[in-house]
Amino acid sequence: MKKRVKLGLGAIALLGSAMVLTGCTNSFCSKEDKAHILYAFDFGVSEYHDVSEEAALKEAGKNVQHIEGYDSIVAVVDFKYSNYLGQILANAKLKQNMNIPTLSYYFQFDNEVLDIVTNAAGLEKSQVTATVLNGDGTNHGILDEHGDLKFYVKNTENKKEDKLWVRWSEIDNRVRTNGKIADINECPTSDFIIFYQNTMTSAINSYRSCLSVKAGYYGHYNGKSVKITSKNWGYAWGVGPLSGLLVFPIGWGIDSMTTGMLNGGVPHGWAQLFAILFITLIVRALMLLATFKQTNASQRMQALQPEIAKIQAKYPNSNTNNYEKQKLAEETARLYKKNKINPLGAILVMFIQFPIFICVWGAMQGSAWLSSDAVLGLNLSASIGSTITTWKNWSNPASGCWTALVLFLLMSGAQVVSMLLPQWLNKKKMKNVAKLGKNPAQKQNNNRMKWFTYIMLAMIIFMGFSLASAMGVYWLVGALISIVQTLITHAITERKEKNKGVKVKVKKK
Repeated sequence: MKKRVKLGLGAIALLGSAMVLTGCTNSFCSKEDKAHILYAFDFGVSEYHDVSEEAALKEAGKNVQHIEGYDSIVAVVDFKYSNYLGQILANAKLKQNMNIPTLSYYFQFDNEVLDIVTNAAGLEKSQVTATVLNGDGTNHGILDEHGDLKFYVKNTENKKEDKLWVRWSEIDNRVRTNGKIADINECPTSDFIIFYQNTMTSAINSYRSCLSVKAGYYGHYNGKSVKITSKNWGYAWGVGPLSGLLVFPIGWGIDSMTTGMLNGGVPHGWAQLFAILFITLIVRALMLLATFKQTNASQRMQALQPEIAKIQAKYPNSNTNNYEKQKLAEETARLYKKNKINPLGAILVMFIQFPIFICVWGAMQGSAWLSSDAVLGLNLSASIGSTITTWKNWSNPASGCWTALVLFLLMSGAQVVSMLLPQWLNKKKMKNVAKLGKNPAQKQNNNRMKWFTYIMLAMIIFMGFSLASAMGVYWLVGALISIVQTLITHAITERKEKNKGVKVKVKKK
């Protein structure tokens, strides 16, 4: 009964820990951020040009439309302009057999949005030009700045009351009733609206890179950078306790370092990479300080393996004989106590490392800067696996596929060496000790540990394939640090043993 109670409590504790840790990966995207991302995926069917281009556009066969009140611009209207909206319409018609809204409906919808954006920018209709709307390549236009208002209503008194899709529904209602649509059948049906909104919501929920200290344009959403609002520590605590305690400070560090290096002239992409390297060094240094005692004990435990092997050789039948099993446990415990070693120290280290790893993952997944720019074609917020398996991009050296493959191989190799190096060093040390005799129980235990190590390696490599490239860099650097740490600790331990004369000498029988 006691065993069942312990297992039950352990399961509850594990479930509780998992629920707390999931908060580390909660999205930092506000409803305003999500509305901007929505606009990047559906910015309508109208492409705006200065009226001086009208003749050339018509000659090119474009569907040119005038907009009431806007004398300085014309609109080229085509479903192809918004490729994601075109995909939704095609899926609704071909796969769901729905009646889709007409081009005329969407043109009127865009006109309503144009009025909202113009008012939000504080402009008169006569002041609106194509450059004002679209930007000039250096500066963003008012469509990018205020296009989010197509999808939500901002509550200035209480941001928690901001609601997505409210403004879209209001615009849809105005288009239906403004008398400019000849037939109500040109408007979307209720089933299409549900399909459209669910598809769009699913698309934007996969984007989580909204952790930015300073408001600005970040990322690549449907090929466009998007305006992301600034976040502070108070906002982070609202996301979750660990988000406020660890995720935001790590994200703030990435953001601040990237901004500082960009201002210092470091190229885009490389600034983000160097920020990851610095954050990795800082996090690993803090983890080393927090787990130094346990890590040192683990290294001392490795140094005691020759002594442990001698004890195990005294009780070769401990796997079947309860008396020998008890005596083996008692002598091993005395040896650990004498050397002030807690055999559960390695587990304690994992309890500290795992939450920190999840928080680093959450910060890098949420960092707005890491979703912007690329290093050797590799976007640091894109997963290594998705980049490698996009076969059509392999012929393009700038796609980042080769960079992702090299990063994956380096990360995997470093992880293998990092995890197996202590075993390799211990095996070298135990060559002579093994001649004392073999313990079946210990052999069985060693086999279990080997399988556990291999399974852990496989899981780490699989996760590395699935996670963002930034985490691949973090794991690579972390593994290299672990390798150096293991070698240094091993060398120090060896020197201490030589100086104290405690090195085990085994005579051949």
